[in-house]
Amino acid sequence: MTSPTIRPCRVDDEAALPALFFNSFGRRITAEQWRWKLRGNPSPVDNAWTAASADNAPVFHYAGIPQRFSFDRELTTCMVAVDAMTAPGHRRQGLLTRGVQTIHSAWRDGGVPFVLGLPNEQWGSRIRSLGWQTLFPLRWLVRPLRPWSMLCRRINLPTPERPVALDSCWNQFFRWQQIRDPALRLRHARSGDDAFDRIWSHCRNNSMFSAVRDGAWVEWRFLSAPHRNYVVTIAERGSAPVGYSAHHVVRGERATHGVLADILTETADQAARDTLLSKVITELRTGNAESLATLAIPGTTHYRWLRRAGFFPRSEFSVEMVPLRPSLPLETMRQAHNWTLSGADFDVV
Repeated sequence: MTSPTIRPCRVDDEAALPALFFNSFGRRITAEQWRWKLRGNPSPVDNAWTAASADNAPVFHYAGIPQRFSFDRELTTCMVAVDAMTAPGHRRQGLLTRGVQTIHSAWRDGGVPFVLGLPNEQWGSRIRSLGWQTLFPLRWLVRPLRPWSMLCRRINLPTPERPVALDSCWNQFFRWQQIRDPALRLRHARSGDDAFDRIWSHCRNNSMFSAVRDGAWVEWRFLSAPHRNYVVTIAERGSAPVGYSAHHVVRGERATHGVLADILTETADQAARDTLLSKVITELRTGNAESLATLAIPGTTHYRWLRRAGFFPRSEFSVEMVPLRPSLPLETMRQAHNWTLSGADFDVV
């Protein structure tokens, strides 16, 4: 049997790729979501690739989200690897290995300096053989908003419909420890306007390596997302925007919780960060959410701030990198404190 040819995705592939996604991950996406994620940002190279069977059905897929990075103060575009999928009937035939090698080679030739990703357990030993190197962990943290309800759910007791006194005391304890700035004005953003460009210009020097957080990125990542209703809040001090947050609400059958996808201020401006977080928590509590989850890199200033704000660590996974440019400062890149990354830099929040 002839091995399928690895090639860039075409427009006529898009309608069939959601079925491959469901067969691989057990979750559903739409063609609109695929286009938003992989065609929403300009790319210097072909970023989405596939291989098709004899009847032209996709049997393999691997892609990268083109992500601009401030890389040691210089702008460059890397790839955030996503959606490595092989149809069940074509697994264990070397298609993933051959495909990733072909695609990474094309990205290297196109000037992409490195690939970031969160390879899962399905990659197995191929993670190392395909050049992935561990950078640092990315950990889930959860801030209880209704701790009594969470406890009742854990020990199979009836959960109260409304918050109880314990919940209020819990939240008030952490509220007292926050440095809120009453001079800050908070507003919900409707578009990725130049306020985000100004915020990014102040924050880009927070670390050596950071994904670009300008207005175009916020418009794409949050405000135009077809699958989630993100709430983006801007903090302004006088006429100057100083930070923003982005969160969304997940309503499950048994409980509602929030996800803090991103929060960005200058590192030294804890008052703006605390005020934005307080606003997110207030909105979620008004909506009767039980908890707020987020992702952060252990050992960083941001992580320590979240822990002081009442977030508790949960599971974690590794941020991995494939270096494509030989001159990369690998040891420096392995130091977590040199990065500003959040869950929003990947496709998990």
